Amino acid sequence: MNRVYSSAFNDEVEVTETQAPSEISNVVWRAVLKKDRHHDGKFVYAAVTTGIYCRPSCPARNPQRRNALVFLTAAEAERQGYVACLRCHPNSWTPAEKSISDALDYIEAHLDQTITLSTLSQASGLSPHHLQETFTRIVGLSPKAFCDARRIARFKQHLRAGQSIIRACYEVGYGSSRALYEKTKTGLGMTPAVYRRGAKGIHICFSIAASDLGRVLVAGTAHGVCAVLLGQDVLLIRELRQEFPGAVLRQDSSGKWKAALQSCQDQDPLLSKLPVSLQGRVFLARVWNSLQ
Repeated sequence: MNRVYSSAFNDEVEVTETQAPSEISNVVWRAVLKKDRHHDGKFVYAAVTTGIYCRPSCPARNPQRRNALVFLTAAEAERQGYVACLRCHPNSWTPAEKSISDALDYIEAHLDQTITLSTLSQASGLSPHHLQETFTRIVGLSPKAFCDARRIARFKQHLRAGQSIIRACYEVGYGSSRALYEKTKTGLGMTPAVYRRGAKGIHICFSIAASDLGRVLVAGTAHGVCAVLLGQDVLLIRELRQEFPGAVLRQDSSGKWKAALQSCQDQDPLLSKLPVSLQGRVFLARVWNSLQ
């Protein structure tokens, strides 16, 4: 007994071997015809004529609809005797996905160094142009924008740990204090010196909303966003108070950041395969970047 999706992706129907492959739902078949990457991981389709199964986004020529079957997972397709396509790698990462994962890991491990497209190209195995294009499409940020967001987050960690501004500056790869102040002007919502003093006397408004990864808190001052956090409501507010012990906090129910949060919800299927902690850092970087 094979299982395929009905007209709604979240509704599963069972298809017996006596039913025709042509009964694949229209919505599933449209995803295959469009080679829609956002449906990768939701199902795989197999060509009866070749015995090969693929992702919805596979660049290979599509089989005729009457010769196609759809399975919820790669494991189900393989239990029925189908083998994985060597072009789209439906049971693992594609080479491009592996390259982007390697680039993300490299950035996380080398924030204290100068990171260029050239260095990322060597780490990922993609040409600089292909890396820029693929990274931006999959991560939702350019490599530079992701580096900027992660450097701000790491810089804040160093300051909270008691490091001096200058030392924290070089620890996260800023080559000079000028570069530091240019990058943190809006990214901290205050000067580094004020941040290091716990934002004493600074007025911060914050809002909490739901996201696919959990509750997200966005906080800002009159000068820009100062925090983007993931967690549970009570813990998020506690974390915000711990980060800014001298600030005056006020919850904002206007939802002024809602549009930015919604724009960051849609994500590439690769991101769901990453470690949860890295998924969270990518999401927070996207939110932070969208609010700059």
